[in-house]
Amino acid sequence: TSEKPAGAWTGEQVIDFMLEAIGRGDFYILCPDNEVTRDIDEKRMEWAAGDVIHNRPALSRWHPDFAAAFQDHMKG
Repeated sequence: TSEKPAGAWTGEQVIDFMLEAIGRGDFYILCPDNEVTRDIDEKRMEWAAGDVIHNRPALSRWHPDFAAAFQDHMKG
């Protein structure tokens, strides 16, 4: 068996979170982990959508030409 990474949630935590979200009527369920905040997740998703809108390379946050702009985005 492999150990769960420290930042990962257990299967039970994910199910509990999902059921609560469904109970609230949420359509999208963004399961958190123990490493980043919801705000960070949302900013990363916003940047990733911008990759499509602005015709940047996929996963541009790791591309050297866009790394500084991504860091600015995360600060803002």
